[in-house]
Amino acid sequence: MAISLGPGPVVIPLTDWVEDSISAIYKATSPSDFSNAFDAFIDEDPHITVNGKHLSRAQYQGLFQGERALEQSASVSFLGAVEVPANKNEPESAGTVGVYYKATVYKKIRVGGAEVSSTVTSSLNVV
Repeated sequence: MAISLGPGPVVIPLTDWVEDSISAIYKATSPSDFSNAFDAFIDEDPHITVNGKHLSRAQYQGLFQGERALEQSASVSFLGAVEVPANKNEPESAGTVGVYYKATVYKKIRVGGAEVSSTVTSSLNVV
């Protein structure tokens, strides 16, 4: 559900924004689309921890790009989400979102005529 604050942009719930942003990264059809989606979602100076290890923004971007190598298309399904507003009186303004998702990346190559895919299962907390 989008929230209208009068004239101007419509503010979507944080969970929807996170899910839309992750989907845009996986479903990008060109390097430019991927960069735009990644830049729109990930801050310039983020704090990123993957499996207990701190990653730079560039390393995290490379992780996504590696998952998408030889990609033809992708599907993303969200298996769960939790949203905690920073201010309960203005829940649309800021908060924390945790999502659990599965992305299936379909490759451009085929083996014996069969489609090749890989699956990424991940949880992500966005503050």
